[in-house]
Amino acid sequence: MTQAYAWADHRIFAREDADGGALLFGADQASLFAIDRATREVIDRWRTRAPIVLDDVPSDDREVLDALADAQLLVPAAWLRRARCAPIDPATIPLATLVLEAAQACNLRCTYCYAGGGAYGGEARVMRPELAARAARHLVESSGDRESVTLVLFGGEPLLNLPALRAAVLAGESAAAARGKRLVVSITTNGTRFSPEALDFLADHRIGVSVSIDGPPDLHDANRRYAGRSGGGTYADVVDGVARLRERTGRPPAARVTLEPSQWSRIPEVFEHVRSLGFLEVGIAPTSPVSAALLPTPDEEEALLEGFARIAHRFVDEAASGRVLPFSNLLDLLARLHLGQVKGEPCGAGLGYLAMDAEGAFFLCHRFAGNGKFRVGDLDAGVDHAKVRACLDEQAAPREDACSSCWARSLCAGGCHYENHQRESVLGLPQGGSCDFIRRWIELGIRVYASLRDDPGHPVLAFLGRRAES
Repeated sequence: MTQAYAWADHRIFAREDADGGALLFGADQASLFAIDRATREVIDRWRTRAPIVLDDVPSDDREVLDALADAQLLVPAAWLRRARCAPIDPATIPLATLVLEAAQACNLRCTYCYAGGGAYGGEARVMRPELAARAARHLVESSGDRESVTLVLFGGEPLLNLPALRAAVLAGESAAAARGKRLVVSITTNGTRFSPEALDFLADHRIGVSVSIDGPPDLHDANRRYAGRSGGGTYADVVDGVARLRERTGRPPAARVTLEPSQWSRIPEVFEHVRSLGFLEVGIAPTSPVSAALLPTPDEEEALLEGFARIAHRFVDEAASGRVLPFSNLLDLLARLHLGQVKGEPCGAGLGYLAMDAEGAFFLCHRFAGNGKFRVGDLDAGVDHAKVRACLDEQAAPREDACSSCWARSLCAGGCHYENHQRESVLGLPQGGSCDFIRRWIELGIRVYASLRDDPGHPVLAFLGRRAES
């Protein structure tokens, strides 16, 4: 029987630097191809025709269409009618990452804090060391056949509870060694609690460190201030702490930047300033919409994309000389494109990734800690996998149709559960409020990656491969 073909979902992006050429992106496979003018003309002639029987196509065009079929841009027509894959059963996925809310308390009061000053809507509290040790052992024991697991020390400010951090890491290291596994430990800190004891702990256990810093002193101190009567800015203490951290550990930390919408026009300046302080990488996050006051205007959203685009263009310029600009937002996207990673879920929340609060309760992710709707078990009773699946399904349901027809779905899969919940369920906004930005950002990343791939031996491609494997 003659095979009939139809077009898989794809997008074509024109290239300003090519003579009629373009980029062809396959939405299902996250595949990317550079095509010349002749290939694009063949696609234009046939893209409105379906079904297509290749035996009936003139030979000149058939050669191109055969190649597109090999690349799964043309697929058997029956494939388009296939039922959607069944949802992932969370019980089948071993635990890979556990975020430990070791201190649900903080010595700062940041203007945009989604954790309510670190307490996540409750009373300030810290985790008992014995509970932290049990949690670390649980991570290792629940990891199945994984060779490596990740323990994230989090808060609030986790260095307010060094005894629990030490107990967790020692227990995790012991449990991992007994099972021939590798334990990776990281910490996210505000950078103001680097006591000699804390620095020794971080250095002795080779813990990866991410420090929150929001740019030059005026921006950082406007956002990140001490709690209490003084309420002073923390910039000077953070910079001093980072210098002492580097001296003691011999390794630079990563930087986590968070900016309110009114600050997005300064993104390139912020990136360059933070980079100049010697951080390993710089990631820039827009504030979460924890209140209506933090929702951006259209002009502010445009400034966000423009700021990211300027750094991306700088990335391309640096890459031309074989250098890697340490902009982690872009590096994460480029690494996924390089590996051809397709996302079936927006993130690992509930699917190999969990957070545990200071009292031993499990939550879908660290940002949902304290929200009973997303509580999915506890250390005593274990994980309620049915509750995990129900939470994920409820989050996905409002955007299922929109996501299934979106060309960026294989690189986005619906966006952050917490961000969507805040926008739609808490603030009552229409679904898809951040979709346009995400699509434009992904298109920008595609263009950057295509410029690198023009040279298969480009050293930045090798860097992306190593980064994705680490």
